[in-house]
Amino acid sequence: MLSNGLKVLTPTDTTIVLTRDFSAPRRLVWEAMFTPDKMRRWMLPPPGWTLSVCECDARVGGVLRVAWRSDDADPAMTLQGTFTSVEHLAQATHTETMVAGGWLGSGKVVGSLVEMHEFAERDGVTSMRITQRYESKDARDGALASGMDEGMEACYKQLDEVLSKPA
Repeated sequence: MLSNGLKVLTPTDTTIVLTRDFSAPRRLVWEAMFTPDKMRRWMLPPPGWTLSVCECDARVGGVLRVAWRSDDADPAMTLQGTFTSVEHLAQATHTETMVAGGWLGSGKVVGSLVEMHEFAERDGVTSMRITQRYESKDARDGALASGMDEGMEACYKQLDEVLSKPA
């Protein structure tokens, strides 16, 4: 658990649950999470990388595709998936496959999972809960060891900044 926002739990050997609050209405958080032009404002790439692709169609059967590029990495690092359920403003579930480029490996599939985002608002604060279900304990443990929580929290701090400014 990071003291500055993101909380990480491992309720089962193959599951990670991440929770985070944002001081913004649920509609704004939802739009920031699933609208490509808004995602580009807070999804920070690793140092030395750029966000080269950002596609998100948050509807059943819609595609999620994000790619980061580096001059030193070929292929790019990609995250891709398909939405399997969506309840507008409340919940979205998608498959997710991460293919690593650069220092993580050359085109190596790092992990595949099912991820559910849930959103609830109270008094202008939106609570987000992400449940990630991995294929195995090793895959889950690899994700935890990667520093994903620190990377996600860095992005979410940027999202806090984006949400605090008028559109």
